[in-house]
Formats: sequence, structure tokens, C-alpha cells
Amino acid sequence: MKFLKPLVLLILSAIMIISCGTQQTVADFEGMEPAAITPDSLIRLIPDYSEELHTMTGHGRALVSEPGNSERVSVDFQSDRDRSLLTIRTSIGIEGGQILIDSDSLLIYNKVDNIAQKVSPEQSTLSSVGSIASLNMLDLFNFRITESEINQIFDSGSTLIVLLDNQAAIELEKSTGLIRRVDRSRSDPPVPYRTIEYEGYAEINGFQLPRKITIYSADGRSRATFLVQQLHVNGKLPPLVIDLPEGIPIQRP
Repeated sequence: MKFLKPLVLLILSAIMIISCGTQQTVADFEGMEPAAITPDSLIRLIPDYSEELHTMTGHGRALVSEPGNSERVSVDFQSDRDRSLLTIRTSIGIEGGQILIDSDSLLIYNKVDNIAQKVSPEQSTLSSVGSIASLNMLDLFNFRITESEINQIFDSGSTLIVLLDNQAAIELEKSTGLIRRVDRSRSDPPVPYRTIEYEGYAEINGFQLPRKITIYSADGRSRATFLVQQLHVNGKLPPLVIDLPEGIPIQRP
């Protein structure tokens, strides 16, 4: 079931591994000056497409690796606000499997081994990377926070550091509000991923969306980087389901 490991990593969309023991986190804000901006002004600055962005389809290439394992794959994804469907192919174009993400479970179909498993986002037995929380693709590409979550705001030159009540830290551009990094390394309660980094923002039908997303595992030993090559928004989607072959039971660990 080797292919399940990169599949579970790709739930967060994307992907490449190194040791991250020396990575600096945005949570290291000690000594920073408080920012002049108020929480309500900050929320107005951060792009929020929850009312305008309804669907998304795209294609990208990913490098997936973790200690002892490395994969190069391509990813096709389709998403609405309720579900996301990812189809993963090997570097030579062979379909390896699919992941269906909804609000409370993941259906993972490993086409190579003819295995289907349904798990909760909190379960971590499928990958040595650890449990990586599932995120709807629309929420991943347009990460948002609410005013009530904000604890403190710090000035870091060209960026702002926003400390949330749960000890997560968000780094965003002061001029545009575009989010550059989400650091959950000190979150309470802990979450299965450590950091999400966003790069290469580009305008697509009026939406500013990232073209590169990097996700670090909770233990800091692995990371995954996804390079988006095609992205379409607000188009009509087919039903987001996995058509399992007859005779394949859905396992529940």
C-alpha cells in the first residue's frame, strides 16, 4: 500500500519533503512591535471569497516525499464548498487512486492495490507522515480567519503577523492582505500539520489565488509542495464521487 502515503499527503494539495528541523516559524514574534491596524480593518484587508468562489477545478504537479519514500505525481482536483475530489497519477500518467474529501471523512481509493478506506481526518494510521488534516480545496486556496479569532497583530516590516486565540500565527502582506504563511506549530489543541506556505499569487477571473502551496507535517520531518499548472473557477462540476469497482468493500480502520 505504498501509494497511500503520497495520497494522504495530497489531501492538503501538495507537495515535497525535506527535514524541517531548522525552519523558522512565524510564531517567533517576540520583540515585534504591535501593528497600528485594528482587527476589523485587518479582516477587510484579507481577501475573502466565500460568497463569490463556488467551485474550482485544476491540475498540477507535485513532489511528494517523506523519510524513506519519494514520489513524483500529478494531481487533478475538483471542488465545491462541500466536497473535494482529487485524482492522482504517477509520473508516467498511470492513475494511482482518488481521494474524496467531505466535512467529516476521507474516502481513499488506492487503485494500484484495489483498496478503499474511509477514515476521519484525525486518523493517522495511513501514513508515517502523521495525521494531516483534510482541507476543502476552496478553503485551502483561500484561507480565511474571523475577527473574533484575533488575539494580537504585530508589525514585521512588509508583513503583518496575526496571533490567534488558539496560538496559530498568520503572516500576510501588509499592502495586499494576501496570506503568505499559516503556522500551527503552537496551536492549542494541536493540529496534524505544522505550516502552510503560499507563493506565486496570480489573478484568475478576479480572484487572487496561489500557484504554489507548501505544507509541512506536524513533526517537522516532511513537507509537500504543489505547483498549480491549470486553475479554473466557478464552472459547472460533475458529481463529486468515487466510482468504486464492484466487489471492493470500504474498509474502516
